[in-house]
Amino acid sequence: MPSRLPVEDKLALTRKVLQVLADWDLEPMVQCELLGLPPSDAGRAFRRLRLGNSLPDDREVWTRVALLLRLDNAVHQLFPHCAYSANLWVTSPNPRCANKTPLDIMLEDGLAGIRRIELALDNVDPLTLLRTDLVQAPRVESSVLPT
Repeated sequence: MPSRLPVEDKLALTRKVLQVLADWDLEPMVQCELLGLPPSDAGRAFRRLRLGNSLPDDREVWTRVALLLRLDNAVHQLFPHCAYSANLWVTSPNPRCANKTPLDIMLEDGLAGIRRIELALDNVDPLTLLRTDLVQAPRVESSVLPT
């Protein structure tokens, strides 16, 4: 997937995901961890990204980008009138996440955690979200969360 994207699209998606992670007020090393960049090269990679380079042509990295952008969109749909609340949701303890933050789950479980949080938010309306537990593994059926 990534190698087929035009360079301009890769750069635009890189800038967009970096902006989302900055809006969530995450430290650069945490941003690199969420993006799946190797910890040994995270500092250097983050500097290159900030200087205008795109993310590496790695399937897992671009999968994370897609999920993080979709997760951000879903959170902003839950808080359509307050971007600050939407951005704060990711780093706030949540009873539906066993009093962890959604960020904690994403960091602990890596790609699977990001996918679980994104799927839970993407397929739910605000009233259903109030009755669900985001730390449950998603079901494969048409509905991810129980109603």
